[in-house]
Amino acid sequence: MSNDIGSVCKAIIEYLKRVQDVTPGEYFGSFWSEKAYHGPLLDYHAGGSHHHRSAGSAGHALYLVGRAQNDVDLVRRAELAFDWLVARQRPSGGFFEIQNNEKTSDWELTGLEECSTIETAFATRGIAHALLAGLPPKKLYSDCLQKAGHWQLAIEWPHGSGVFPHHERSPYDCLNANLHAAETLAVAFTAMDKIYGRRLNIFFEGARRSVRHTLEQQWPDGCFPYRANQGATINYTSLVLWCLLNITDVLPEGPRQALVPGDAIDEHLKRAGAFLRGCVATDGSLAWEKNETSTAKHNIWTYIITYNVLRRMGGEKNRETADRLLNYVMQMRTASGLLPVRDCGEEITECAYMQADMLLFLLPFSNLVAAPK
Repeated sequence: MSNDIGSVCKAIIEYLKRVQDVTPGEYFGSFWSEKAYHGPLLDYHAGGSHHHRSAGSAGHALYLVGRAQNDVDLVRRAELAFDWLVARQRPSGGFFEIQNNEKTSDWELTGLEECSTIETAFATRGIAHALLAGLPPKKLYSDCLQKAGHWQLAIEWPHGSGVFPHHERSPYDCLNANLHAAETLAVAFTAMDKIYGRRLNIFFEGARRSVRHTLEQQWPDGCFPYRANQGATINYTSLVLWCLLNITDVLPEGPRQALVPGDAIDEHLKRAGAFLRGCVATDGSLAWEKNETSTAKHNIWTYIITYNVLRRMGGEKNRETADRLLNYVMQMRTASGLLPVRDCGEEITECAYMQADMLLFLLPFSNLVAAPK
């Protein structure tokens, strides 16, 4: 199966190389997405975009593969993506979520600047993980991480609650946003400490508040709802788990042990794994109708991130379920070698942030980088 995963990863890499903008101008180093899919414009045909999260995930993945394969072109492309991201960071430290047709988000219809917790997380995590993997430690990267961490802390509301809204002025306790903020803070804490010699403990404390608060929102059946006590979801349960696993992987041993009391994380992972296994049919398809209330329904992205977290959590049952998921989606590969972004309807592949994210989710199990420990 690793050869199949490697083949998909190679196809995504070739796609990302093709859509990366390497001509002089405003978007030099970015990735143009022919199709875009984000609220409130949930329409793949409403126009493409240069998403910051595309560059964060693509840069991270290309850097890992470039280092592992001694491919200087991929390493160079990754650094171009990161330099573009740093130039796009807002003075506040956050990043806009770019909607279709290059429009920035205005979820609350205030007409004011609304940076995105999730966009900021995907942008900065790529830079931080690449730094930890050997990316040259430019000052502009440390400035970016520090500003992003402080921005995440600034939107925690109420202060000290562990609630990090989806975007500025959002009134909701959104679980995946909480954990995206926590991952930004955790990876920035680690990279600033290990690479730049600056131990920003307020970043770790913010991550700890977020993790503890979010774990309390898990339902008895193991689901992490989209918002506190609202919205059953496969997609965002997997995303919360992905962030949680990333956080525990990146933190040094001392802070990792202090994150939550005792073996609490293992218990939460066990329950969430049971929920996810119950969402996968015998043929490997996802049981969307009773388990997904978000707009992520039918996204192949969900299959791939769920595969990732089940594999990483380990255990025979999780591994068997993950293999069924992967076998199911591999049957949908298109003539381009790419996976489609939906499991039904029109064949659509060229959505850059989805492809870049799926590349990140699959890489640890490919033959392109070192296997996870």
